[in-house]
Amino acid sequence: MTCVRFNACGHQWALEAHHVRRIDSAATLARYVSFETLMCRGPGHSSRWLTLIDRQGPWQLGLPGDSELIPLQVADLHPLPPLLAARTSYPALCGVALEGASMTLLLEGGRLGLPVDSDSVD
Repeated sequence: MTCVRFNACGHQWALEAHHVRRIDSAATLARYVSFETLMCRGPGHSSRWLTLIDRQGPWQLGLPGDSELIPLQVADLHPLPPLLAARTSYPALCGVALEGASMTLLLEGGRLGLPVDSDSVD
């Protein structure tokens, strides 16, 4: 499975590449949010922007740094443990990839989106 992997909030994250339409160095759309604001509830300082699509159309997810396109082996992918899955407040968090001593948190790109009740923020 080909993924876009990046570092944010002290962790390594990835989402399937087919959810990403493009990567830019500046926000170019009216709908956007920084990853750190969305997932880590902290202030965001974005230098790269992934363009994704939800029901309302294209929007951008700001990353604090570069991302990379990587292949993840199916054998390395694991669902969230049931207790963690039941307690997470992040519906897009769906599993982990374990590659040797490295752990990557996996996001379901189709469930990742702007909060319904918020304006675009970075």
